[in-house]
Amino acid sequence: MKEYQLFLLDGKWEMEYRSKDEYDLAEEPDVAGCIIENAVPGYWEDMIPSFQETFLYERLSWNPGYGPQRYPIAGYVPDMALPTVLGCFFYRRTIMLEDLSKASDIELFVGGAQNTVSAWINGKYLGIHRGYSAPFSFSVPKDALNEGENRVTLAVSNIRLRGYKERPVSGCTARAANDCTGGIYGSVELRAYYGSLRDAYVTVAEDMKSFTVRVLRTDSSSDVEVKIFDKGRELMSGVITDGSSSIDFSTEGLEFWSPDSPKRYTLSVSDSKSTITRLFGVRKLVAEGTKLRLNGKYIYARGICEHGYYPMTVHPPRDKSYYRNVIKTLKNLGFNLIRFHTWVPMPEYMEAADELGMLMEVETPNNTTYEEWQGIVAHCRTHTAVVAYSSGNEMIIDEDYIAHLEKCAALVHTTTDSLFSPMSAMRGIEYYEWGEDRVEKPFPHNPVRLNKLSQFCDLYNSYPHDGSLSYCSASANPKWIDECYSIYKKPILSHEICINGTYFDLSLKDRYRNSRIGQTALFSSVEEHLEKKGLLDRVPLYYRNSSEWQRRLRKQCFESVRRCENLTGYDYLGDIDHHWHTFGYCVGMMNEFYELKPGETVRNVRRYNSDAVLLADLPYNVNFYSGSKVMIPLHISNYGKSIDKATLNIRVYKEDKVYLRRSINLYDLPSGAITKLCDFSFVTPKSDTPHALKLSVVLCAGEIEVENEWELYSFPKVSYRPNVRKLRREQGLIVTEDIDEKSLVDALKSGKDVLLFGEGPFATLNTSFQIALAGRTAGHLATVISDSALMQDFPHEGFCSWQFRSMLDGGKSAVLDFADIPFEPIVEAVSTYKYAHREALVFEYRVGKGRLIVSTLRLDPSDPAAAWLKAKLLSYAQSEEFMPKHELSFEQLESLFNTNPIYVAENTNMARNTNDITA
Repeated sequence: MKEYQLFLLDGKWEMEYRSKDEYDLAEEPDVAGCIIENAVPGYWEDMIPSFQETFLYERLSWNPGYGPQRYPIAGYVPDMALPTVLGCFFYRRTIMLEDLSKASDIELFVGGAQNTVSAWINGKYLGIHRGYSAPFSFSVPKDALNEGENRVTLAVSNIRLRGYKERPVSGCTARAANDCTGGIYGSVELRAYYGSLRDAYVTVAEDMKSFTVRVLRTDSSSDVEVKIFDKGRELMSGVITDGSSSIDFSTEGLEFWSPDSPKRYTLSVSDSKSTITRLFGVRKLVAEGTKLRLNGKYIYARGICEHGYYPMTVHPPRDKSYYRNVIKTLKNLGFNLIRFHTWVPMPEYMEAADELGMLMEVETPNNTTYEEWQGIVAHCRTHTAVVAYSSGNEMIIDEDYIAHLEKCAALVHTTTDSLFSPMSAMRGIEYYEWGEDRVEKPFPHNPVRLNKLSQFCDLYNSYPHDGSLSYCSASANPKWIDECYSIYKKPILSHEICINGTYFDLSLKDRYRNSRIGQTALFSSVEEHLEKKGLLDRVPLYYRNSSEWQRRLRKQCFESVRRCENLTGYDYLGDIDHHWHTFGYCVGMMNEFYELKPGETVRNVRRYNSDAVLLADLPYNVNFYSGSKVMIPLHISNYGKSIDKATLNIRVYKEDKVYLRRSINLYDLPSGAITKLCDFSFVTPKSDTPHALKLSVVLCAGEIEVENEWELYSFPKVSYRPNVRKLRREQGLIVTEDIDEKSLVDALKSGKDVLLFGEGPFATLNTSFQIALAGRTAGHLATVISDSALMQDFPHEGFCSWQFRSMLDGGKSAVLDFADIPFEPIVEAVSTYKYAHREALVFEYRVGKGRLIVSTLRLDPSDPAAAWLKAKLLSYAQSEEFMPKHELSFEQLESLFNTNPIYVAENTNMARNTNDITA
């Protein structure tokens, strides 16, 4: 017995395009359109080649937000927009039906559409549905149908929805490149039901001792037989009687579903006329204090932020194999959760997660109505992988919205076994627009609103008010962050951690060939802009070095999160690059094709993205003097098995040579906690040359092995001349921290050499060890260190790593923004590709009879690396090796003094986005 009799209406429909305001009609429209072969399922923009062969094309209206998006852009970058069709299409087709008078109910099912659908059968109005996040159905009166030919008419509009309090609805599949997307993206079916069964799903008790089979039916007077199978073998059975809608079974003897072991069973529910079959897993995610337990075991939620960017299709694919490959890649990297940023995953995505073992947090579009909430929850609750729901992203949670959230939470709690989170980043409570109840300690927040939420919310997706785990992760202070989070008293997933950009990979251009995104100026305008700047040939180097910088900061950010006792997870922004957001959003550890960026490896990611992570409490500056004593506390954040006995093996090594080894026996390392392992002390190598060191730590306990490592540097103490406030001559060399244009030109014309510590008369931009935020036009995305005699005994790998941290923080870069001037700095700062400049941190030129070398780095004498580099600059400027490769004329030099002021965009997107009209 089938669940229902199916009449599939996919494929060819007659379509007509009308005014954008004609979708909400009571009477069936008179459609005289054109036959479109693949109308359902299909998005309108995918049908444009078909429309071009009809009279419809010339009548179409287009997305008003579409426009030329080209670089350079100095200010805020808009979201990507594509030429999508805006308005209303009418669909009509006929279907031959048999006598359906014996059916108990008949429905017209729509597997998904954007955004609003009205429906008629044989002129009978069935109703209107507003919402694009889940499938829906229209009830069909049996007297509206004919035996034989029947006419089905749909009106589909993509006019932006109005949701909660008539506010615009916005989410990742209805914004940016998907703004004005329209069409029917799921199947259309006529379903004839002969039994009373409509749905069945499983919920698991909090104590994991039982699970409940819940059945939705139209008539509760008859018995329902329920059976549980494992690969065809019946395990248990029961009967729902007496008008009940559920039955309980014991979990004894069953294997629990988890990301490590996604075991599933088959549920069969039957009445006398129909049967529903579902696959399900027995699992329960529980909030316990500030921790999460899955199936009774502590779990650390290691999530990614899924933005719905699909380079080839634009829209979410309907191919389960695609999502299986995505989930396999993420699991291999140590992730166990996907947070869907303001969109509901396709059924194929959820099915793949059920099969492979990936937790999912479903997040509704912003301003979703309660009615749409009901449809979303009903759509997702049959999937074992879905363990949490959230109401949107970064909206204001005020008193009215709290009342709405309480209603949504009650729906989740009464109809599912999932957890409820109020909002991803709780604006109005923990940052911005706090309201009149704001308090200042331990950070600005609204405790009254937070207390109201705590009455019905299970966990929080929280944004640190200062962005120190997202926008400013290089300066994260875990101790302070942990103190702030102590007020929440519930499990917290840190919102969108690690928003670090990288340079653009132009080599991917050909992969976009013949795609809609490939037809934009995403690649071509970057190439044109960088070519004008004379930087195009350096892009592969910039991309490689940028990826190296990003991966170091990413590791630091993940470890900062794991050092916070009051955090139990995160969603990471991001796993891949998402180019719909700010038209070029290179935020990922992988490119948009799920390939790791240069320098990154699975092994490295798993060091900080696993059940158990070793942590080192490193100081801000990891540069030490040779022969100095260093003490580094070591910890473990353990959310795997409790460890009774382990060995901690510690090595300090340089290149392939081990400097020292140490082994420590450890006991009682509990699960669900951060445990201090030891205070590791050692003395850095005594040497007259600098060394790049690695601190390697491996914990072994039976089959468990956890490893991590960190960069350290040692520099000999050097004596150098004190900071110079005035010009000073020494063997024809002028050393200064400041000099005006005339004095510099006069010195060089007289044949003097000049060593400038500082910006002098050059235009500069600020530097920081915080890499530029993804998608923005300000900041720096890479550094380059050339093969120069100056840097021969300074440890580096061709870019500025942690040894340069204090030299970049608070430093400057000199802007040498003329394409006809030779540009080959000793140390280069690489600006964003969206608003590119030629910038140098250390550079040299021959000018006339003199020579010039400039360092704009912050050379603090208390920093061993800065002290060594400053001494090197002094000795280099007086050596025979000081022979600059390139020469400037005085006219060229003076042109650098007269650079126009450079516009630097402020970060206007600190948990705000001006492109998102709902935020």
